[in-house]
Amino acid sequence: MRFDLHAHTTASDGTLEPAALVRHAVERGLAAIALTDHDSVAGIPEALRAAEESRRAGHDITVVPGVELSAVHGGRDVHILGYLVDYADPRLLADLADLRQARERRATSIVTALNAAGYSIELAEVLSLSDGGAVGRSHVARALVHRGHAADVSDAFRRLLGRGAPFYVPKDVRTPAEVIGLVRAAGGLPVLAHPGVTGVDDLLPELIAAGLAGIEVYHSEHSAAHTARYLRRAEESGLLVTGGTDFHGPDAPNPPLGSIEMPPQLLTRLLAAAGSRGTLLRP
Repeated sequence: MRFDLHAHTTASDGTLEPAALVRHAVERGLAAIALTDHDSVAGIPEALRAAEESRRAGHDITVVPGVELSAVHGGRDVHILGYLVDYADPRLLADLADLRQARERRATSIVTALNAAGYSIELAEVLSLSDGGAVGRSHVARALVHRGHAADVSDAFRRLLGRGAPFYVPKDVRTPAEVIGLVRAAGGLPVLAHPGVTGVDDLLPELIAAGLAGIEVYHSEHSAAHTARYLRRAEESGLLVTGGTDFHGPDAPNPPLGSIEMPPQLLTRLLAAAGSRGTLLRP
């Protein structure tokens, strides 16, 4: 059984619309995917409807509602995946709206600084690339590529937009404990995303005390050593294990959807932990 528990759509910085992502997953023979857009659950209803249509056509696929939230601790990024959140929860929706507004303010600051330095792009173009979803640096990067200021998105991040680059602007985000609390309040399961990328191993005891439910052990940027270490930490702490490619689209610099091999029990344990929230798997 193949599945992918970390994927993005046009509701944030992915390039496939939610229904198209589900169809892509079906084409690749996946049994399940999780939608984990940045600061947005807007794509979940469409994805669930697409999964229902696929089931009626004889292609069974499960869509796990999720979200990816950013936090900062001591200047370090901490990303939290919220699985099986109630995507209609009013408080969650209000908090996500606040976070998306902060993203737009950040994009405005970046575009202003880029223009002042001679990199001519327009905020309207960046917002158009986000297509009404949560705007991010990847949309600025794509605008830079379109205007000929960067060879590709990776080049734009490396030279201009990444942490430590001249036009990096930090997000107005919350603490890890606040983000974990937000996911829990919406009935979800908070999971630490790609710790091998963010390097926050020392924060695990604090995150667990705040209510962390799991660790994303399998990730496209985790080495074999990372995977072994985080699997051990999860088992020692009684945490759920999840994993995924961090898929942003067929042409994005990520492995193909569902290409990471993971034990089937990861998915079954995640869904079992959801309990009554399993009703969220249907539109």
